Amino acid sequence: MNKTNKNYSHKKPEQKAKKSQASGDRLHESDLVIRRFMLNQPNSRLGLQPGYFRNTFSGQEYQSLRANVLLWHRGRVYFEDGQDVVPACKSNDGRQPMNMVERPKAETCGHWNSDGWFVAECPLAAWRFYNGRRCSPLCQETWSFLGILEADGFPFWISLKGQSLRSARQFLSMCQEVIKAGQNELFDCSITLSTQLIQGRSFAYYVVRFSDPQWIPKNSAQHRKLKGHLRRYGLADIQQTFDAEQATEPTAALAT
Repeated sequence: MNKTNKNYSHKKPEQKAKKSQASGDRLHESDLVIRRFMLNQPNSRLGLQPGYFRNTFSGQEYQSLRANVLLWHRGRVYFEDGQDVVPACKSNDGRQPMNMVERPKAETCGHWNSDGWFVAECPLAAWRFYNGRRCSPLCQETWSFLGILEADGFPFWISLKGQSLRSARQFLSMCQEVIKAGQNELFDCSITLSTQLIQGRSFAYYVVRFSDPQWIPKNSAQHRKLKGHLRRYGLADIQQTFDAEQATEPTAALAT
């Protein structure tokens, strides 16, 4: 009897079952919503540790975050009243209000000129004078950072505004010198995000602080891994995260 004519049908059902199981429904990359870390302030609701970073999805809190930054985006947010939890106007690119804003305060927020300076076109985005002092715009600038948490290797967003931007500017300025020299990419920089209490007679709040950058070798396996993360998550939109937060806990989607 020719061996090639042997009947192996008794093995086929098991093979088909395995193939069917492997091709079942699964969560695709486009379905994933990236978590966000929020800085708990002293006036946060009960149960939150002031000065800690809170995962807005799981509720887990961290005293500090060790991470690599993949990229960052500018934005703006304006609240009619200091007690509001829903912004009256918002931009995720710092140039024009989002489509979801029902009554935008202007058609455009502003633009960056050839010298790299922001030129406000909306009065709320312009610096102003109050009692003889130069004051920051009523519409606050926000910076959103997309990073990879060293502890678990998964991505996260964190949005900063106000006094936290000082440390962020210093961090990016230090990185710019190295990046322009062609020695490293931004994601090669390992940092620790921590918090600092700013306290006065009638106020107390925390700000985010960036540690000095520590660079990984550009020819290392870690560099290649982080480069893969950038390709995978580089087109992520933080609005998808805000929408997911607001669907379950509206106020959490607006705090930083």
